[in-house]
Amino acid sequence: MEQLKSFSSYILQIGHKYGLHSVFDDFLEMVVCSLSLGAKEDRYLEIVRNYEKPDAYLMAEAFGSLVIEMDSNGDGLKDGFGDFYMEYLSYGRNGQFFTPEPICDMMSRILNPAGFGEKVADCCCGSGRMLLAAGRVSRKSLFFGADIDRTCAMMCLINLCLNGLLGEVCWMDTLMTRFYGGWRIELHPERIVPYIREITKEESYMVLKLPERKEEIIKKQAATQQLLFEF
Repeated sequence: MEQLKSFSSYILQIGHKYGLHSVFDDFLEMVVCSLSLGAKEDRYLEIVRNYEKPDAYLMAEAFGSLVIEMDSNGDGLKDGFGDFYMEYLSYGRNGQFFTPEPICDMMSRILNPAGFGEKVADCCCGSGRMLLAAGRVSRKSLFFGADIDRTCAMMCLINLCLNGLLGEVCWMDTLMTRFYGGWRIELHPERIVPYIREITKEESYMVLKLPERKEEIIKKQAATQQLLFEF
């Protein structure tokens, strides 16, 4: 049996033929579909039809190689995408320099998610390094990530799911509370394995439910300004 190459080698090889950015995004979405346990099979087939059969097989081998690399000799909780993304795709555009993993580990130990609650959130999650670092401290937490970049949100989502960390990842503008898409990582009720389920804005825990209080907030701001003016 032929030994698998590195994940990056597969993606670069396929990307040379179809375009690296589109191949990487297609790969991420195909993995998300695969981890949805049949719910997104139609979307998976729609994507894979864009590739010749040998290249589709290479995509599958890239996934196998990714899983092995993320296992990290049994230690797990390794970011499988961040370095590749920065080197070959983002080139630091839009300030997309992800925090080095040792720094993430140091910050997570300082914050100690095992000691202050059951939920850990990163509103600008990138590939999910901070959440993975928190998982190394405590796997019992629920993990919540959000990013305005869809590719980053999917990288984080896959990193969490393949490492068995439950929670939610949203593609959204956190500052403006604009929700574009989201996913929940849950235990499947029958197979008892982590799987991905697409969610709506109304289901999301990451979206602040501010519109219901908009008028109240505006009135309070107006009253405060009036008091300052009178003073």
